[in-house]
Amino acid sequence: MVAMGNSIGLPERLDTTDEDLFPNLRASGYRVTSAKDTTYNCVAYAAGDTKRKWDCSSLPLPGYYWPPNAIRGNGPNALQSAFESIGYAACSGSELEPGYEKVALYVDNDGEWSHAAKQLDSGEWESKLGNLEDIRHTTPHCFGGSDYGNVVCFMKRPKHSVPT
Repeated sequence: MVAMGNSIGLPERLDTTDEDLFPNLRASGYRVTSAKDTTYNCVAYAAGDTKRKWDCSSLPLPGYYWPPNAIRGNGPNALQSAFESIGYAACSGSELEPGYEKVALYVDNDGEWSHAAKQLDSGEWESKLGNLEDIRHTTPHCFGGSDYGNVVCFMKRPKHSVPT
């Protein structure tokens, strides 16, 4: 594993059992940036919302949020629609673009949306791993070989857009 350092008193790495869920993460380099928290999930985190979980099942679930005008469903178009509703548009890649914030959207092996990550001003990426910790990782492509699958779409919006 490529160490990235951690100065906020958290463990550097996920525990071994959790790390094993993401086999490519170790080699690509990552660090833990928060304690475990069940308040929010990866989609909410990528959207900038750490107060609730986002989910788009066909019927609204109590305690979950989905943007009112976004498509509901398990396909990647539903997740893309949620980010479009908060000002994001599809873009060509993961390269850092000053003045923009970016997200990476993932699909699993069944073609259903599975994860979202956000890019930081440094060019690194951050993710919320289910009910586990938040992590900072060097590449958006570090989840291949896991249940999160692969990036299907990158999206961007101008910085200082309307909050979610």
